[in-house]
Amino acid sequence: MTSTATLARPQTELLQRRAAHQQMRARLIEKPHPEDATVGTPYYDEELDVAQSLAHHKTVQKLGELLDRVAAWEGLQSLGDNPVWYWDADEDCQRILYPDYALTDAENLGSVTAKSLLLAIEVVTTTHRRKEEKDTIKMRNWNELNAVPEFLLLYPEPDDPRGLIAYRYNKDQVAYENVPLGPRRRFVSQAIDGLVIEELAPDARSVGRKLRVFYRGEEVRDADAADRLALQEARAREAADRRALQEAQAREAADRRALQEAQAREAAEQRAREEAQARMAAEQQTQRALALLEKAGIKLD
Repeated sequence: MTSTATLARPQTELLQRRAAHQQMRARLIEKPHPEDATVGTPYYDEELDVAQSLAHHKTVQKLGELLDRVAAWEGLQSLGDNPVWYWDADEDCQRILYPDYALTDAENLGSVTAKSLLLAIEVVTTTHRRKEEKDTIKMRNWNELNAVPEFLLLYPEPDDPRGLIAYRYNKDQVAYENVPLGPRRRFVSQAIDGLVIEELAPDARSVGRKLRVFYRGEEVRDADAADRLALQEARAREAADRRALQEAQAREAADRRALQEAQAREAAEQRAREEAQARMAAEQQTQRALALLEKAGIKLD
């Protein structure tokens, strides 16, 4: 028989976790980042002496460019390998960590904490086992502990069948829950209204490009793609204008031909009327001449 105490334990533990979490968040405060926090090589892990791969660099660069546009539209700020204060439960203190990319509603990036992050993204280094574990386990745990609302893991290599893994923070459970992407492989953000991130099909992937970004139903494009699209649209408009001009000229030529044909028909009808009138006048003159001859007693053989 299960005791009441056994049944109550999970709820009790959950309440304890919530209380501990609230205390931890209260201790995480905004304060200026150390002066050396911004010294170093971006996307280089000095702790493990591991540099980023080309795919890692290109992915952060291209994805960051798209999400920077979303940030501007939403009135947010973006962080790319910038220092952020996190609470470290093991050390029982706050420490600086560097998300590969994050969006925040904080105004002062010089003292930003994980409490202000809305979305954090970690691009996974797969060429180094300990770095991969740090990205996929430690960074996930740190973001979960600090209640970052949404956390994404992205495997950047184009030929890696793994793509996007998404987590959303459950306040009631004080833990991350995996977010199913569904058959269309789409992550629909709840922290940033209108943001959707979609995995590309395997045959559409390239170095640095494994995802598409949508905002309020429209695909967000990088500068090169936007320029190409604008050029294509300009050329399409120019071609449409040429077709419209050609069609207008063709209609004008058809109208001229129709007018000329109508005028020709009218002239022919006029000639036909004149010829009929001339024949009628000739016949009448002949009849009068015959009548005069007959009156004069002249008979024609």
